[in-house]
Amino acid sequence: MRYNKGNEHPSAAGKELCMHKESLLAYLNAKPELTQTVLRAGSDPDFRNTLFFIVRTERSTVRYSCTKTIRILSEQQPQTVYPYFDEIAAWLHNTNSFIKWDSILTLANLVAVDKENRFDLLYEEYLALIRDPQMITAANVAGNAWKLVQARPEWEPDITKRLLEVPDIVYLHHGEPSPECTRVLCGHVLNCFDHYFDASKRQAEILQFAQNLLDCPRKAVAKSAARFLRQHST
Repeated sequence: MRYNKGNEHPSAAGKELCMHKESLLAYLNAKPELTQTVLRAGSDPDFRNTLFFIVRTERSTVRYSCTKTIRILSEQQPQTVYPYFDEIAAWLHNTNSFIKWDSILTLANLVAVDKENRFDLLYEEYLALIRDPQMITAANVAGNAWKLVQARPEWEPDITKRLLEVPDIVYLHHGEPSPECTRVLCGHVLNCFDHYFDASKRQAEILQFAQNLLDCPRKAVAKSAARFLRQHST
């Protein structure tokens, strides 16, 4: 039984999924080792289908175990998760932040195997999340943007440009502007740059970005900036 890119399942297949769902819910509620769940998802297509079915139809917190399993599987075996690309992309609009964050992280892992260039249609929406007021949402995009650059080097100048704008973006904490959230984001951006600095066409701007962080009130970020400059300055 294969997932059919977001179409409705035939009734027989739907009944089968419901039966699989009850079995999988019992399995997940028993709190199995995550590594075992990921291994099973990687080897059993029915198990994978049911994980997605639970995310679509369940409202309990067990959904988070499913999206987390899918996310980790996308790191280890992205080709097994890629057929579900469109469904994972739809999670970007989920009102639950945990599901949305797993979508961001999983999609970044799938770009490396995106032979159909599906991410192209998602590119603008995905990168626009760097400006999302919620710091964790923006950090998940910024911290993993290097995976996009490695898979599609032609995107590097634009992605770098967007990341360099982070110090001027206002992020919110409990509804209020938070300079500290912006500093945290800058740390994620710096780590991202570290992954692809040698291949960047905007190295001078990246070095200036790091230079500007040397006096960052967030000491961990200032230390990262100093380390970055020692490593990459010639």
